[in-house]
Amino acid sequence: MYRTVSQLDAAGSTLAATYPQLCSQVVLPDPSVQGRQVNALRLRAGAGENRRGVLLVGGTHARELMNPDLLIEMAVDLVASYLSGNDVILGGRTWPATDIRLILETIDLFLLPCVNPDGRHHVMTVDGLWRKNRRDNPGTPCDGVDLNRNADLLWGVTEGQTSCAPCADIYCGPSVFSEPETRNVRHMLDAHAIDCFADVHSYSELVLHPWGHAPTQTGDATKRFTTLPAATCQPIIDPTYAEYMTPRDLLRFETVGDRIVQAIADVRGRHYTRQTGVKLYPTTGTLGDYAYGRHVTDSTQRKTYGFTLETGPWQGTVADSFHPANPEPIKREAESGLLALVQQCICAIELIGWRLLGRDTEIRALRRVRDELLGNTEEGRGWIALFERVQTPLLAIVLEDQDLAGRAAHLLADAGTQVSDDRAVLTPEVAGAARQVVNDLAERGPSELRRDLHTVGERLAGFAGLSTTEILHSLMERGPDNGNGSGPPNV
Repeated sequence: MYRTVSQLDAAGSTLAATYPQLCSQVVLPDPSVQGRQVNALRLRAGAGENRRGVLLVGGTHARELMNPDLLIEMAVDLVASYLSGNDVILGGRTWPATDIRLILETIDLFLLPCVNPDGRHHVMTVDGLWRKNRRDNPGTPCDGVDLNRNADLLWGVTEGQTSCAPCADIYCGPSVFSEPETRNVRHMLDAHAIDCFADVHSYSELVLHPWGHAPTQTGDATKRFTTLPAATCQPIIDPTYAEYMTPRDLLRFETVGDRIVQAIADVRGRHYTRQTGVKLYPTTGTLGDYAYGRHVTDSTQRKTYGFTLETGPWQGTVADSFHPANPEPIKREAESGLLALVQQCICAIELIGWRLLGRDTEIRALRRVRDELLGNTEEGRGWIALFERVQTPLLAIVLEDQDLAGRAAHLLADAGTQVSDDRAVLTPEVAGAARQVVNDLAERGPSELRRDLHTVGERLAGFAGLSTTEILHSLMERGPDNGNGSGPPNV
């Protein structure tokens, strides 16, 4: 029922050998503790550089058997859909072939199905509930390190479900990134432009996001784990400590997380819960928090939105919950959730900018407005949420229509130029052209997005003749839900 380590490797190798135009195998630098080669797959179609990357990993905990199979089967589904033009049907959720094509032609998707091959082999041959890798812990009768406590984010701080005891199931290891298996995950984050990350675990039907060591707050930017007084093998000293996250990033985690939850529910009606990791239990050194926290530790690092999925419900016993007798419905719903994550990592502004303009000057200017201005007020974040809600369904329409794509690219260039100059005035001609593009999208896009697009069109009409400063002030002071969008903006 569940694939062995060799069968997982063979499936990945076969995909890469049979469909080299879509799949390539990535041999990771560190063999496992017992000397097994660890491989990842890269899926991409078409040409183009400067792509966003998504990294999905499974099998971090050895006994969670279905998730490595899930990632391999997801790769097969994506390849089959791309080559055949058929939709991916996962129970009650259909992923159109156009969406799959857009994903593979715009994203570099990396799959590391089995982080912990030694542990998986041990589960399938010796101990069905083994959790850790197979590290020998000298001076003790115990083996193994919990790979999801070994990463460089408050490593060794024994908050909640983290331990320095070598015999514990949650042992963090002798040092940060002491394990070759976790170093391989770090290598993937270092070597590729990863914008979104998910570590797929079992069980509990959860979609988790940072932080895991403390509650998340958005008010006090001085509270960062980089300066948190904490000692190795001791818990966090201050029980009231709450970790800072920018309001923009928290909105992003919540928005994307909710879409993952919805995509899972669409398959067969199972309702996963989105929450911060600490609400499950406090942890340190986890891969999801590390992936996101890298940019906090080092501002030159790429920001990576890190999630953890806990697939499947309690099945009556621990063993049946980790490897259920029929994992197929769980794998289908989890695949749908992961496709939602990948889809949400596509950025329409970046894609249109790179593909049609071939430059990033305007992209950088628009990013600054989004993150540094709109992201700082609740009303501004409402506009960000609206844009992220509509961009993915509309992007395929734009890219399929050469005329519409050209007009969108010109408007993107105009918008980038506009926001680069606080005194620039939006001309009626540009405002009208923008509104016309929005109206065309409303006519051709999904009906459920028409209200959002109507709101955008009405606001655009009111911005003609205003300066950049006045427009941005209006967006930051009045969100899309403040009124019906008609009438002059509040400046």
